[in-house]
Amino acid sequence: MSRSAKFLPLLLLAAAGQLACSRAHEREDTAARVPVSPARTAAAPAVNVAAAVGRTIDEVRQLLGPARALPAGFQDPVKRSGTDSTLVFQPRGLTVVASYDARTRHVLDLLVLGNDEDALMRRAGLQAESPAYLLLPVFALNRSTRLVGLRIVPRG
Repeated sequence: MSRSAKFLPLLLLAAAGQLACSRAHEREDTAARVPVSPARTAAAPAVNVAAAVGRTIDEVRQLLGPARALPAGFQDPVKRSGTDSTLVFQPRGLTVVASYDARTRHVLDLLVLGNDEDALMRRAGLQAESPAYLLLPVFALNRSTRLVGLRIVPRG
């Protein structure tokens, strides 16, 4: 079985997860909304990961800080080719894995690690319906119901 064929079930699962993504709370009936007081408005994100989408790896370093070593045994479940390189950033306790083309230095996608979708989106400043990127849930290879993070892929 080819390497890309091995990841087809994961990609299909990620696509299904995107459809089942917990967006129900975002599409509330406007009549049922309760006004939010200024004290209860959302705080600024801990890290603006959305600003790093579509950048070069050098620009991502400027935004997210110095790169860290990959965690021992880390395997990117959707690494695409031999030209991909991977760096890890840990701004303010958030772990962000950037995959980029080593030749062009263009970032292909970002992976924010964590198991709470809402908390990841809030802390990383991500929006489910952004025109700039797609958000795809990433699940553990050996446990298809265990969320390990959100992959951010630039649109276009």
